[in-house]
Amino acid sequence: MGNKAYTGVGIVGLIFLALGVMRFFQGDSWVVWVLLGVILGGVGTARQLLGGKNNR
Repeated sequence: MGNKAYTGVGIVGLIFLALGVMRFFQGDSWVVWVLLGVILGGVGTARQLLGGKNNR
């Protein structure tokens, strides 16, 4: 159950990271969105989802 909760929060982080990238390409304020994505675990979740179950 804890793994599902971690992944759920990480998915929210991925959403914030994607929003930050979109804002970057639009020329808007993007730093806050990227920081929120990193703080909420978007990078770790991306590594976990892309790398399979071996990465932790």
